[in-house]
Amino acid sequence: MKLLSRSKVSGQNENDVMKVAHDIFLNDYKAKFSLEHCWRELRFDQKWRSHSLTSNGAKEKRKETADEVGREEDVRPPGVKASKAAKRKKHGNEAAFDQIETILAAKNMLSKQKILDRLLGKNADTLTDQELALKNKLISELL
Repeated sequence: MKLLSRSKVSGQNENDVMKVAHDIFLNDYKAKFSLEHCWRELRFDQKWRSHSLTSNGAKEKRKETADEVGREEDVRPPGVKASKAAKRKKHGNEAAFDQIETILAAKNMLSKQKILDRLLGKNADTLTDQELALKNKLISELL
């Protein structure tokens, strides 16, 4: 598709520019441009602003209405990837919770080791069946 020069000819208004753009689109694609209502809604959105830069990088001059000024101040919502990453990111409370979990796991391991030490310190002949089963279970877990 041919690109329009982004500067308007003196005396042209926005409707004249749109008419020329429609003619170019019709010549290039052999179909009428049917998404003008979408284009009019989205042309000043932040996502499409980079397309309004001229070839030398400066923005085109245009009148800003009160509606357009309000749109510029709006902040875009985060994208799908950013929101998923934020869900995966741990917050301060979650980090503290994870630290408490690791401390509790270490305490649990120490208590199991103490119980095993007591069971190993006793004479094997004096251990009950439950104590023998617990001793074997703890040995298999810790080793």
